[in-house]
Amino acid sequence: MIFVNPLVLIGLIAAVLPLLVHLFNFRRPKRLEYSSLALLRSIQRVAVQRVRIRNWLLLLLRTLALCALVFVFARPTLVGSSSMQFLGRSNVSAVLAIDGSLSMMQRDAEGTRLEQAKAMAQSIVESAAPGDELFIMRTDEEQMDAANDLMELPPTYATIAATSAIRQAAELLDQEATHLNKVIYYVGDLQESTLTDSVQTPLKEGVRVMLIPVGGMEVRANVGITDVRVVSRIVDPGTPAAVEATVVNHGRSPIEDYAVSLYLEDRRVAQTSVALVPDVPVRAVLRGVPETRGWTAGYVTTEDDGLAEDNQRHFTLNVPERRDILLVQGARARTEHVELALSLRNQSGGLQTTKISQRTLAAAPLSRYSAIFLVGPDALSSGEVGRLDQYVQDGGGLLIFPGADPAPVNALMEIFEAGKVTVQEWETSIESADFEHPLFEGVFTASERTQRLEAVRVYRAARYVPGIAAEQTLITLLGEVPLLQEIQYEDGHVLFLAVAPELSWSDLPVRGLFVPLMYRAAHYLSAGGSVQGEKLRTGQETTIRIPAVQGQITLQMPDGTQQMPIQRQVFGANLITFEADSPGITQVWAGNRPVRLVSVGLDPRESRLSYVDPEAAGDLLEGTLGVPVAVLEVDSENETAMRQARGGIELWRHFLVLALVLLAAEMMIAFRWRGR
Repeated sequence: MIFVNPLVLIGLIAAVLPLLVHLFNFRRPKRLEYSSLALLRSIQRVAVQRVRIRNWLLLLLRTLALCALVFVFARPTLVGSSSMQFLGRSNVSAVLAIDGSLSMMQRDAEGTRLEQAKAMAQSIVESAAPGDELFIMRTDEEQMDAANDLMELPPTYATIAATSAIRQAAELLDQEATHLNKVIYYVGDLQESTLTDSVQTPLKEGVRVMLIPVGGMEVRANVGITDVRVVSRIVDPGTPAAVEATVVNHGRSPIEDYAVSLYLEDRRVAQTSVALVPDVPVRAVLRGVPETRGWTAGYVTTEDDGLAEDNQRHFTLNVPERRDILLVQGARARTEHVELALSLRNQSGGLQTTKISQRTLAAAPLSRYSAIFLVGPDALSSGEVGRLDQYVQDGGGLLIFPGADPAPVNALMEIFEAGKVTVQEWETSIESADFEHPLFEGVFTASERTQRLEAVRVYRAARYVPGIAAEQTLITLLGEVPLLQEIQYEDGHVLFLAVAPELSWSDLPVRGLFVPLMYRAAHYLSAGGSVQGEKLRTGQETTIRIPAVQGQITLQMPDGTQQMPIQRQVFGANLITFEADSPGITQVWAGNRPVRLVSVGLDPRESRLSYVDPEAAGDLLEGTLGVPVAVLEVDSENETAMRQARGGIELWRHFLVLALVLLAAEMMIAFRWRGR
């Protein structure tokens, strides 16, 4: 691509015009004459023709020399393409995009990669010519106001792919640039995991990308925590809660006995060791006991290694202050055993039971309750079925006890895409249970799990045949008939117990299993998604739902700053939108009290410290972005290469030499021809 001045057109026309006029006036002889006089005239004509050839040749050389001089004053610039664009002298509009991610904090003999990137960026700034436009942008979308801020550029916890950063730089040029010559400098370490993204949108034509790599290509050994998840659905003070941490070894050698620790409120409560194979995620399960109700902040840590920032990952744990259970009684149902079981365990706090008759279900504020126990339902109206359907879809929990008429239960099961029930009289007992299910977590010891459950006698039961929903049998009667079935429906859970809580159905209500079963069912169904709070990534904007509260909602960010989130009210709740720039715990405050904790973690891609060869990275980016990508391997002192990268190679010297050669040839021909 060659950039020349638009005035070149005028100069070229002025230079070629005499040649065109001379060509227009040229006349060929009309016919040949063979007389002696004609012969003399022919000789004369040949002499005249030689003069004309000389004049033609001299005119051509002078025209070419004049054209070359026009190009000398136009100062054309070659930037790597054969196409010609009349865009003016090589003034450019450029964006300097600097990778400020955590991988840039790796250090070698020349300092951190970020410091090296700053030095190279400073050289680009200093090499800018008068009239050039230079925009400085960090890859987390932050545009810096002045070049003086460049050396103070801090690292960022946000992660953005190189292709995304280059697209944002192109958008900035499209909006702000005044020159048609547009250049994007991307200075980064070419980390493999953050080089490209899933977007395949090409850049507009006319934008050049200069790739400036920093740091070496060697793979750094590093172990990172990529995720932390609260496994237990039932969490209470004094009850162990299982936390699962996913750890990945990004090095090339296996590691034995790698220590992983669990902290709750800055107090270490558990530690384990794992064996790590390269690039294979390993899940380490640790158990900690929360001491109080409410929101608890915790984190998992590992040993120090190549990247300290990914050796700790936060999470939040919610032990509800109170679980409100709605007990709905059918017209002919008996609920005293259920009420007694819930009241006995309520002495330790945390459960609050409200009892209503089924005929008032349509008017009950279901959203206020953590779980619903539906005992022996009568015929359900379409409005009652619709409200229970919506309640479970929104994440609520429902426990169903059958009645003498299976039709109401089947109406609900049809909505949940579950099976059908038929009430039958027959004597049976419990055969087995899925002790690994969270419902039974902490209820039975290891020795008790190997034994049969206590001999519960069943006289009447609702025989259940599973449907197409996501289901699991938790307790089985003899003959593989479900006694307790779990049904997952949308965001909620449904438990179906095949016997009513009456002694005419079974002796379960007076067995020792009944009280912990009701208590655990209440906790399991009321857990919903509230056991663990939301998990965000740094630099990720998100919207979370907060129950309707009094007072202004504010955020205390992990770095200690205060923020006012974007918020809007919906029915019974507030939606808040915000973005966290650093890892840790974000506290959501309503007035003077905290109402939610949100954990913020690093993007797991930052943990993989492997890099792409510059030439291969250039080819990959060129294929993704659809524009030429040149790799410029320079240091902070290589200003010549910087100038060539900024505006290309100026060709005026070459045209000056060509003009001198043409003028010399013109003088030589004119002198030699004159001497003959």
